[in-house]
Amino acid sequence: MVYLCGNAGAQSTEEIEWLEAEEYTLYWGEEVNASGYFIKAQDFSPSRAFDVDTDYVMISVLSDDSESWGTILALNNSDIPDHYVFEDRLNVSAVDIVTGNDIPVPYTNISVAIANQSATSSRVVTKVNATISVDEKRSDEIYMDERAYIELKIKNLKEAPLEHVEVVSPVPEEFIFDPDISPSWNFSLGAYGQKTISHSLKALKPGNYTFEGTRILVDIGGRTYTKTLNESQVVIHGPDIDLTKSVSSDIVGVGGTLDVDIIVNNSGDRATYVSVSDELPLGAVLLSGETSGSKVLHPADTLNLTYSIRMDKGGEIVIPSVKAESVDSKECEQTVYSKRFFVRVSDQPVIPDYEKAEEEPVELSAENTVDTDDSAENDASENTAPVVEDDHGMLQPLYDLLDRIKGLL
Repeated sequence: MVYLCGNAGAQSTEEIEWLEAEEYTLYWGEEVNASGYFIKAQDFSPSRAFDVDTDYVMISVLSDDSESWGTILALNNSDIPDHYVFEDRLNVSAVDIVTGNDIPVPYTNISVAIANQSATSSRVVTKVNATISVDEKRSDEIYMDERAYIELKIKNLKEAPLEHVEVVSPVPEEFIFDPDISPSWNFSLGAYGQKTISHSLKALKPGNYTFEGTRILVDIGGRTYTKTLNESQVVIHGPDIDLTKSVSSDIVGVGGTLDVDIIVNNSGDRATYVSVSDELPLGAVLLSGETSGSKVLHPADTLNLTYSIRMDKGGEIVIPSVKAESVDSKECEQTVYSKRFFVRVSDQPVIPDYEKAEEEPVELSAENTVDTDDSAENDASENTAPVVEDDHGMLQPLYDLLDRIKGLL
């Protein structure tokens, strides 16, 4: 992909094909919509008793994409242009600028032309490709311990030298330059001159990655042209260890139990031998399970460790990181740690939610309540004392038998 790059300005437009221009009248403070570009007359030169050649208008432009520009236009003025080209997309020309004390509002007539983007891009591609040639070679498949090499050859195809050439090579964040260098280069090319740029990268983790196309910016006749190469893909092979550690609760009472769960996953595309070791928090006692283990993890395979501990020390207790060390068949080593976090161990026993629910008092309905006035009247009318039966515990059956014998006598 090739596109023209430049700042807004009154530049040469020989490579740009413009659509048919339209004229608009702009009064001070008003704006018009010209094919998605909102053009506004911001200000005019001071009003005088009569029009002069130095009259000017200040206009602003706002695009649908919230891009904004501004310029000053004048007629018959050697210091101020009568037209302005914005980003090679919009050409605004002043036709008339009317000010003066004899009119209520100053105004301007402008001509607005929109660039034919498809035709312009085609011409730009032809021009830049006729000026420089670019050949790029990249590694497309490597292992984690290897470097990805990139070589770029740029040649000036013209007799005229190129004073300003810039190369920008975007790199995904999962890569680093090795050795560490800047990802951009600035240089000049003599007549039919050539320059080769070579650099290497190392990946931080395995995976499939897409590189944006390298950009070559060339100054040709005072204009900046950008040639963008096609994007490319690179595959990085190797194991990739993901490690997580969690506990059953973030708050527990002194003497309470925590269950610890450790999960090790190989998200890479190569097998590796993994050894896992964990340490207990301060004041913790291992009740059951294992705090270490090892296994050959195939791609997408996992290793799980679970154990239970008793927390005998109160306060904000740090749960240490668990460590996993791996080595693959190429003897590439990797060490990862899980995140540390805190667990609050309270000096007071922590009551589980289900026990709290059992201890909540039961509200009595109206049917279960007793009217105290009625109870008092019943107590006054009945003088019979309630009979209280003795509870003899385990000997109660013998006392019951004795009572039956007494009844027979």
